[in-house]
This record gives sequence, structure tokens and C-alpha cells, in this order.
Amino acid sequence: MRKLIRIIAIILFIVGLGFFAYPIVLREAFDIQVNKAIYQFDQLKTTNDDNLLYTELRRAMFEYNEKLYLSGQSGLIDQLSYEKPDFLLSDYGIDSDILGYITIPAIDIKLPIYNGASTENMAKGAVYLAHTSLPVGGENTNCVIAAHTRYKSIYMFKRITELNVGDKIYITNFWETLVYQVVETKVIDPNDSQNIYIKANRSLITLSTCHPYPDNYQRYLVYAELVKN
Repeated sequence: MRKLIRIIAIILFIVGLGFFAYPIVLREAFDIQVNKAIYQFDQLKTTNDDNLLYTELRRAMFEYNEKLYLSGQSGLIDQLSYEKPDFLLSDYGIDSDILGYITIPAIDIKLPIYNGASTENMAKGAVYLAHTSLPVGGENTNCVIAAHTRYKSIYMFKRITELNVGDKIYITNFWETLVYQVVETKVIDPNDSQNIYIKANRSLITLSTCHPYPDNYQRYLVYAELVKN
């Protein structure tokens, strides 16, 4: 009988240990994946041919943003539009789905930015919402970057509610690091896409996450304006 009780106690201990260790293991694995993705992106920046990165791709990204603004973002029909980008790096010989990475020192965030808000991409980090401006700056742009508030015990954008006007956000793309400054925060309905449209004569990024956690029936937005390359 005592032996049986001892076995049950050991099993319960192992189960309890696994229960507490599982989130830690998930977070460690996620951090490794994030660091690897950012490292590979930085390597891509330094090893690719300059003619590709500094001429054709750069020109195409700025042209895309201009056409997007002039069209009134006509491709932004519904929430499904966010998932399917019509600007693909593979068209320019780049075997990657990462447009850059976002760094927010005030809340200790550093995440790769994946191209398109698919379920798969959102499990890996921050995402660029398709049919918004690409993350290269420039006038008449608003690049919308979203992430889960929390995903499988991993905090992504949960702390963006702590950002204040004046806090800095850094976007690193293929050529440079753009510096943005928080100018406004807002809580909206998920279907209210007007709040993520391009604003004329401004260079913005908008961060978006579900709100309030864990009910997630709204969206929390952080607007930041370009202040420096």
C-alpha cells in the first residue's frame, strides 16, 4: 500500500512539475526562434547583392506604398485581406517571409515582422497587415503591425497598453532602422478598419493587438510617427 502511495505521489509530482515547466519551455523555444529569425534577417541584409537590395527592391516597395495611397487601399476589403500580401519578397529573389523587425525598448519587445497576418505567421511573432504600407517610411504611409496579446503562455504585444506618448519604436528593414515616436493610443471595434488607413501627409506605424485581455472583443491601437531614419 505504501509503495502504491509513493508511486502515486511521484507521478503527481512529475505531472505538477511538467505543468509549471511547460510554459517556461515554450517561452525559451519561442525566444530561440525569434533570435534566429532576426539573426538570419540581419545576415540577409549584409550578404545580398547591393543592386538587388538598394535598387530594385527598395524602389518597388516605395512604389507599392505610393500606389496603395493613390488607390485608397482598395484591396483592404475585410479582415481576410490582412492575411494575403500582394507584395512578395520571393518576386525579388529573396527566400524569406520577414520584412524586418520591431524593437520597443520601453516594454522590452523585439520581434520579427512576418509578411501577412496568417495564423502561421502570427504564431511566430509580429505581422505586417497586408494592404497597409510596407515598413520603409515615406510620406502618406501607415504600416500596420499586429501581434497576439498572448499566445500559448508567450507574451507578444500584451504590454503595448503600457506605452506612453513620446516612447520610441524602432523598425529595422532591409536598409536602415527607422525611429518612430508614439503620438496616440486608441481602443476600437475589430471591424472598424478606418482607424488603420493611411493618413495624408503623415508617416505612421500602427501597432494592433486584441483587447482587453483575455476577452479580446476590441483592438488596442498605438499610433507612432516617423521622427528619424
